Amino acid sequence: MNKILVGKSGNVSLELRQDSSSAWLTIKRSGKLVDEKEILDLIEQAGIKSGFEEALQMIRERGIEKEYDKPFPIAICKKGESKQATLQYNFDPELLPSDPANITLDLLTRAHYFAQGDVIASYSDNIFERDGSIYDIFGDLITPPIVNDEEAIAKVGDLVRYETRDFIAEETGYPYLDEQGRICILTQLEVDATTVPEGMVLRSPLSLSIKGNVKGVTIAGARSLRIIGDLTDSSVFCESDMEINGKIISCVNPGIQILGSLLVGGISHSRVYVKDSITFRGLVEHSTLACDGDILGEDPDSMIVGGLCQAGGSIQLANVGSPGGEETEVEIAISPFYRALLMQMTKESVRLRDEGDEAALDELHERIRRCETELDQQLNSFLKRPVDIKKSVRVSGEVYPRTLFRVLKHAYQIKSRQTGISLIEKE
Repeated sequence: MNKILVGKSGNVSLELRQDSSSAWLTIKRSGKLVDEKEILDLIEQAGIKSGFEEALQMIRERGIEKEYDKPFPIAICKKGESKQATLQYNFDPELLPSDPANITLDLLTRAHYFAQGDVIASYSDNIFERDGSIYDIFGDLITPPIVNDEEAIAKVGDLVRYETRDFIAEETGYPYLDEQGRICILTQLEVDATTVPEGMVLRSPLSLSIKGNVKGVTIAGARSLRIIGDLTDSSVFCESDMEINGKIISCVNPGIQILGSLLVGGISHSRVYVKDSITFRGLVEHSTLACDGDILGEDPDSMIVGGLCQAGGSIQLANVGSPGGEETEVEIAISPFYRALLMQMTKESVRLRDEGDEAALDELHERIRRCETELDQQLNSFLKRPVDIKKSVRVSGEVYPRTLFRVLKHAYQIKSRQTGISLIEKE
């Protein structure tokens, strides 16, 4: 229903038309002077704040004459047709294939990954993309384009949720469209080792599985890493768990750093730092191992020969040392992982200082500070632990001469071959 407002003199009236969202002014032929203030008061009384330019445009386009006793527009809202909002992707929906089995590392280097909670797609509500007016004549924002929620929910795929026009990643990973056109997040990938050539620098937010032997690569992984083969002459930083079916071979500079646990077949001439536990099945030879959890040689034939193996928890092994009498050290210490990292970073700071790389040196000093803080916390936790919890070293098989065991401040040098040993932490 239209609403009509009349001025105090009765000479001017303002009609608000609901069907067209417009305002029309009528001036009566009364012979009286038209009071501009009376017109402005009517406009203010009606609450009209927008649409004046649109009204002038209509008057010009239609050649409307301002005549007495004939209404003419003073405010117009050009309503566009109601339409479905446009879905806009914040990624290239055509880059990755719909079948994850066909997604390769090469494709991922050209794709963009999103963190958990990021908006990966949304229905557009860009006011500048609308047809017609943005505001009605009363200055209120016109209702945005329609979103069919049922159709929107049908586009939700794996690890994605829909909330009020937005599709949100529930895990960190790469978005893609599956065969049904649903928006999904890729969080794990299995590739052949032939796609990871020597010299490659691989940074991945995915859980990554590589089939075959890997050599001469640098890997930085935010999730779990599995290599179904050997890892040789490589550098790895893994923020989660790592599993290697084969062996770690000649990984020294800087070596392997893992913020989770490690399951490995064997380790040879390598440096391996692990925050949690290390479990190995075969031979660990001439390597440096440091972990804040337990070290477990789970097979009866497993063996540690040469090098230094340190654990913050307990150590359980099958065989230690060699018939040839190679020097082998097995130690329980306080936070070997962080102490080893701190030593490594301190050496790196000396190199950066000599090279004059101030920016890299500042960043490294911040990492050293965080490491020192963590090391202090580990020491405090050790001092406050229950007195009845004791750390131990247990060997079920052969122990050969020139093997040195340390359990905190106590050392035990093996001088003759023996079968089995059990060392428990003392006061």
